Amino acid sequence: MKDILRGVVLTGIFIVPFLPLVVADSFFFPFITGKNFAFRLIVQIIMAAWLILIIKDKEYRPKFSWLMGSVLAFTAIMGAANLLAENPAKAFWSNYERMEGFVTLVHMCAYFLVASSVLHTQKLWNNLLYTWLGSSLLMCIYGTFQLAGKATINQGGVRVDGTFGNATYLAVFMMFNIFFALFVYLRSEKKKTIGWVVLPLALYQLVILYHTATRGAILGLIGGLFVTVVLTALFEKENKTLRKYAIGGLAGLVLFVGGFIAIRNAEFIQNSPVLARFASLSPSEIKTQGRFFIWPMAYEGFKERPVLGWGQEGFSHVFSENYNPKMYNQEQWFDRAHNMFLDWLIAGGLLGFLGFLAILFFAFWYVWRNNTFSITEKSLLTGLLSAYIFQGIFVFDNLFSLVLFFSIIAMIHAMHGGNHIKMPEFVENKQTFPIVATLILILFFASAYFAVWKPMRAGQTLINALISLSQQPAQTTEAIAYFKQAIAYDTFGNPEIREQLVSSQGAFLGAGVPEPVQTEYLAFTEQELKKQLEQTPNEVRYLLFYANYLRSLGKYDEAVKYYDSALKISPTKQVISIEKGIMFLQIKEYPKALSALKVAYELEPAYLEARLYYAVAALYSNDVTLANDLFAGIDERTLIYDEKVSQALAQTGRYAELVKIFTRRIAEGADTYENNISLAVSHLRIGERLQSVAVLERYAKKDPARKAELDGYITEIKAGRNP
Repeated sequence: MKDILRGVVLTGIFIVPFLPLVVADSFFFPFITGKNFAFRLIVQIIMAAWLILIIKDKEYRPKFSWLMGSVLAFTAIMGAANLLAENPAKAFWSNYERMEGFVTLVHMCAYFLVASSVLHTQKLWNNLLYTWLGSSLLMCIYGTFQLAGKATINQGGVRVDGTFGNATYLAVFMMFNIFFALFVYLRSEKKKTIGWVVLPLALYQLVILYHTATRGAILGLIGGLFVTVVLTALFEKENKTLRKYAIGGLAGLVLFVGGFIAIRNAEFIQNSPVLARFASLSPSEIKTQGRFFIWPMAYEGFKERPVLGWGQEGFSHVFSENYNPKMYNQEQWFDRAHNMFLDWLIAGGLLGFLGFLAILFFAFWYVWRNNTFSITEKSLLTGLLSAYIFQGIFVFDNLFSLVLFFSIIAMIHAMHGGNHIKMPEFVENKQTFPIVATLILILFFASAYFAVWKPMRAGQTLINALISLSQQPAQTTEAIAYFKQAIAYDTFGNPEIREQLVSSQGAFLGAGVPEPVQTEYLAFTEQELKKQLEQTPNEVRYLLFYANYLRSLGKYDEAVKYYDSALKISPTKQVISIEKGIMFLQIKEYPKALSALKVAYELEPAYLEARLYYAVAALYSNDVTLANDLFAGIDERTLIYDEKVSQALAQTGRYAELVKIFTRRIAEGADTYENNISLAVSHLRIGERLQSVAVLERYAKKDPARKAELDGYITEIKAGRNP
């Protein structure tokens, strides 16, 4: 039995490195959820097997170290922080897009305990690292197909993203594996043989990493290698050859970085999509990035809840409350601080932040206290941890950056030694073993059901609903049944299912949809959105979402209440005031529209869209002076092609200006039927009947298919009538 249990655990651990290759097309967020559900299930299986194994065999029981203690303490602190979170349910479960939260952290902790206890020999850890390298080789091959145009780059553009669907995630994966390749080479007793395999693989990984164009991971790699060679040069006393190589590597890194800085403006660098991203790094460029704005927001959020923070997935609340209006041209719904340390500071407050730092501290501590590692191996592990820290300054963690990090600290802990933790006597009692084993199995099936099967099925059912709506014609009766079934699973995916339900409004309320289906859709959507707001009353995203939905149904008085509720929480977020102003423009309450859009404009006058809407509201409100002042600050070409401006000019009777606009559009190549009709109408409105006829006659010659229709208009105009 012990051999079977051990085999189950080892099999699970050695499958984990291949999970990055999983893409579950039938799942919602296929690049995220498939990998996460698989990881959770594997960890649950190996955890259950391990718990039974350690009852049977003391050899596989965990050994105490302060590194293990810090992991357990950090997990406990985050558990407390999540219980006190703004949204405890989301803090625990996360969502489909991220699949993190406390449930993932608990799985990471379980993975750490199992791996560090069962992989208790250097050979086993070497084999696991080789397995990770095998997985990275497959990923490199897939990345090569993407570079060759034989596989789709899922993010678009030229940044390779492998089967992660995200170039940054792939870059961190490659960064870790480059260090793994160097580490197993150093540890190998057959360096000449193994070097022909792992060193070319490291170069291959480096090529793929380069083509991700991810600055944080590449700079992290450079920084980690710098730390490695410095430490080797300083402390390697026995192997003088390695020390010479380290000094040479240090000189090479300095020359490489210095040389790149010196020629950063060279034409071949500026013409390279990858190199140009690095060449553009400067204080001025940093000021245009989202991080420049959201890092101060994170600090403000920390000051509000300094002890235990906002819980995992809590940054969206901090972002809404402290929104900087200068972010008008950035992502509007940041849910991460894009800094690993700030993310933990927000999620767990000072206690959580210190808990995470404790893990890093003891990882470094045990690396240098461990006599099983050579000086160069210690330097390389220190470099790897440093690379992880450095890249974490610019990005947030994802599933596999965490898996790789926890794998490394598990190895460090396993190689430390120490005494086995003593089990309670009742656990070791043969008479109570069946009861304990039964409880373990019950826990396994419960966790698999709630953390894997239910949310997985809900996501698959949502995909079925969306597929039904994509049919020609849309299968709306079938789709609404799928939506109801997906929500009935009652999982952490419900908020995203409700968003998709609202986003499908056009399909359900379109022409040809049976009235009973439309009625059912409206009632069900109203019910679910109200449930969402009851569960998350302070979530600005859903308040705005519901307000826009009510507006689309013509329920304007109700919509105003939710716009105002959103503005109470996030008064500086222009998009809320703009949406509110648009609604007032639709119902022709122009003074209210002007007031709402004035707020959006004055928060950040550089925001072009806010300025345009404010100017349009001024036109509708007959404040021509204000409108002209606002238009004066806008590029002429923008004004000519902006439809809301031309629509406002038409509805306020400023046809002479419309003549100039449509004449300019046609002259610049937009010689469309719509623009010519608009120009002819504008001429007609200001009494220029001959010019109107001339426009129509010219276009009739260009488009003979429209000639009969246009001749009818011309006849009416010549007769003194307005067609």
